[in-house]
Parts: sequence; C-alpha cells; structure tokens
Amino acid sequence: MRNPQDIRIQKLVVHILNNQTEPPTMVISQEESDVIAEINDFFASHIENSLADDNAKIAKFSRDRGSARELCREAFENNRRFLRSSSQLAELLFAPMRQTRAISAGDMVVCLYTASNLAGQFIGIFKMDLSEAFTHDIQDHNGRVRVSIKPQNNVLPSPKQRLQKCAFIRPPSRDYDMVILDNQIAHLSDSPGVANFFSRTFLDCELWQTERDKTRLFRKLTTKWIDEHYEVLGADQARTLYDGARQVILSDSVNVRDFGRVLVPDRRLREDYERYLQDGGLHDRQFVPDRAYAEQATRKRKFRADGDILVSGDADHFAELVTVDTTPDAQNRITVTIKTTRWTEQTR
Repeated sequence: MRNPQDIRIQKLVVHILNNQTEPPTMVISQEESDVIAEINDFFASHIENSLADDNAKIAKFSRDRGSARELCREAFENNRRFLRSSSQLAELLFAPMRQTRAISAGDMVVCLYTASNLAGQFIGIFKMDLSEAFTHDIQDHNGRVRVSIKPQNNVLPSPKQRLQKCAFIRPPSRDYDMVILDNQIAHLSDSPGVANFFSRTFLDCELWQTERDKTRLFRKLTTKWIDEHYEVLGADQARTLYDGARQVILSDSVNVRDFGRVLVPDRRLREDYERYLQDGGLHDRQFVPDRAYAEQATRKRKFRADGDILVSGDADHFAELVTVDTTPDAQNRITVTIKTTRWTEQTR
C-alpha cells in the first residue's frame, strides 16, 4: 500500500471532535461530504506524503474482534456501511479525548480511496485541524446532520496543512493491517496514554518496525551515542565507530552485540551502548538492513567542527579530498586538511 499513484477519494466524511468545551461536544455527520477536486487533491497529497514519511510505521490490529478492526472490516465488505462505521469510529476516538484535555481537539476525517497501481480499496483516518484552509458547513439535510468542508476564499488548501495523526488501513491480510503516522509516539512498547491514545487506545493495534525503521534507528542512535561519548572515546575510536556503523548497514546483516564487541572493547561502555540502543527503541539485537535506505543514507558524509562549521560531500570522493590528523596539538585541536581546486562561498 506504499507509494500509491493517482489516488481517488471515493467517499469522505468529516466529524468535529471538540473536547475543549464543557461538556465535550461532538458533531457527527450523518451524510457524506462532497469530494470536489480541491478536496480530492488535498487528501491525496496527504496520503502520499504520510505513507512516504520516514516516521510512518506499519501495524497490526491487536485483537481479532477489536472494535476498530470490526468497523473497518464492515466498511470494506459493504461500502454502504461506510458512513455508519465512520460515525462509530468517531465515537471510539472521542472516548479517550473526553477523559483529558491534554489531547487536542480536531476534526476526524474518514475516507475510502483507491490508487491506480494498487488493488482494492483503502481506508484513511485523519485527526487534524482543517480550520486554516477549510470552513465547516454544518447543515440540516432532510433531518440529518451534514458536515461538509469548503476551501476558504483566496486560500488554496495545502498538503502541508497541520496534520496531527493518521492511519491508512488495508483489507484483512496475513501481513500488517495498516500504516500509521503519529509523531507523538515515544516508544513502540508504551502502554496506552495521551502520547499514543490514537494507536493503542483507539485503533487497538501493535506497531511493528520495518527493516528500514531498524536500519534508520541503528544509524541515528549509534551516531548520537558516539557524539555524547566523544570525549571518553577519543577522536580515533569515535571515527572508527562512525565508519563501522556506516559500513555495517551496507552489509547483509547487523548484529548489535557483535558490532559492540568488536568496536567497543571497554565492557562498561559497550553495555552502555547496547542499553542506549534498547532505550531508544531498537529492540531487535539482529536485523537485515534495508539496502535502499542504507545506500541513500551513506551517499554523503558530513562532519561538524567547532564554530558550527560543517564539511560535507560525496562519500565516494570524500577520503581523497579530506584527510584528518587526529593527533591533538597543545590546545587539544586536530588538523583537517581539504585538498581542492576551488574554495567558493555558498549563499542561501
């Protein structure tokens, strides 16, 4: 379901969830909203961008008969149930929102969409603030409440509109059930609470880590750990670790314990390093790195020096042009030499 093309929003409904009033109030739409071209393009852009985001995670419903799972299944099996299912999903989402104002108010948008390069239908669920580019139009339509959204005059809806949380659900599968983008999630193993009420309480799902997630986490956390322990490690060992982490994600397998055992000889430092990765969310001690991400992530090299000076360049030519003498001088400074035929200032 990643990389969808030519997205078409087939059905869309908007519910207003305001837990900041006393008492908390919901406006549940009993009619679908019209999907004009601007609305289709707006949500299609959000779907594309969210699914491509590095923070998007795959997940699987925790229980066979969970409420959210059953409502999505009903909508897939019979599109005529879509409106009813979306209303019940809104009530399910509003339940934890009623309990605390720490969860922000917002609009819940549920849509049914297709993509030209993917088989079947998908359900998109967004918790977001539509007020910057859209206005709500609440009407009594033949005795039924209808919530529609219309682009504001002179304001073009932007795919960069503030998006709080979203999930994209596919029909039942032996593999994962959905992709979730929720930047408030701290750790995959966190218990239900304000930070992850969307995934754990509302959707009742378990987040999984893809090989890309693991590769990205390993590289990011290893770099941060080296930076935080640079003075203890010393320039030579720090550089060895940087280079080692860079090379290992280009291999066929990463074993965290073996990596630490070879490159962090000090037992206490090694244990601290392994604990740092575990606490940072990398729970698997061994994984197969994502080749595409690894090649993209190692295409360039970047170093930061005193004075916030950055030196970066193509990895294939970096070693030819930049040499480092890690022997400290009297002021504990190392010497970096750049060989170049030009030295031009770059302006923003």
